[in-house]
Amino acid sequence: MRPVFIGGCERSGTTLLGSMLGGHPEYVCIPEMPFKFDLLRLSPNGGGGIVDTANSLRTLKKRSSFRIWELPSDLPALAHEPLLSCGEFIERLVVTYGQKVAKPTPSVWIDHTPKNALYAATLFRTFPEAKMIHIVRDGRAVAASVLPLDWGPNEIEPAARFWAGRLVYGLMAESRWPDKVVRVYYEDLVQAPEATLQKLCATLDIEYHPAMSQAVGFQVPKYTAQQHALIGHAPDRSRVSGWETQLTPRQVEIFEYTTGDLLEMLGYTPKFGLHAKKASRRESLIAGVRELYKKEFANRQRRQKRRKETVPT
Repeated sequence: MRPVFIGGCERSGTTLLGSMLGGHPEYVCIPEMPFKFDLLRLSPNGGGGIVDTANSLRTLKKRSSFRIWELPSDLPALAHEPLLSCGEFIERLVVTYGQKVAKPTPSVWIDHTPKNALYAATLFRTFPEAKMIHIVRDGRAVAASVLPLDWGPNEIEPAARFWAGRLVYGLMAESRWPDKVVRVYYEDLVQAPEATLQKLCATLDIEYHPAMSQAVGFQVPKYTAQQHALIGHAPDRSRVSGWETQLTPRQVEIFEYTTGDLLEMLGYTPKFGLHAKKASRRESLIAGVRELYKKEFANRQRRQKRRKETVPT
């Protein structure tokens, strides 16, 4: 199996792209796998050593991000292999998930965990044959998407810094591994899915399949079903410009002031540009209080409720 890692800022379309690539009948798109970084930390040499499978499984079963996968508790693919390299262990999990979704022998597996870009060096060391896609989306659209959720920033200035900070890792990965990391824009995927996917697959040296453009190649876990409600449907072009009505003009202005020329350098047209005014002391104070309340109280309760209702124990 060949791994393709998708990385980028959260709410940039990582799941959409995973669902697209997973539309190929011989490719499997797995749920987000943030717990793989726990496994890599357990492995000597930053993912290059041997891990104890029983100990690793005990660690995983404590992680709600693993239980979301709803795999068989005994994991028969690991039953007779007490020692594996970390990469082999992860591949066994992928095979087990593939069996669950009727893709028992995938030739390519797609991991759309946004934080993949933060750990590109570790992933390439563990999976030397891997490729990575850095997906980029207009930061104002990212902000409009993330603000209502029960995780991440809930005010516009932290959302702007969040987007810019995440972008750094993907841009650095592009620069460091130009032969392994390719950039794709969310807007191109939504507005011209067939042409964009054909070009992307050619660059990755994987096979394009017409079903990819329908974005139906991923079964969304119950835990993230609400925030991924559009997955399983053809791309919606209105998502490209929806931020213009979802954000207030003042929010857009603060976002653009906070991120400087970053939007323009990525090819997006600013609304205010150099004329954008920063948040006043009063605006920052009010936003800071709201952010603290949502982070420490409201959102925590929302997440706990969602986890209790959707994550197996």
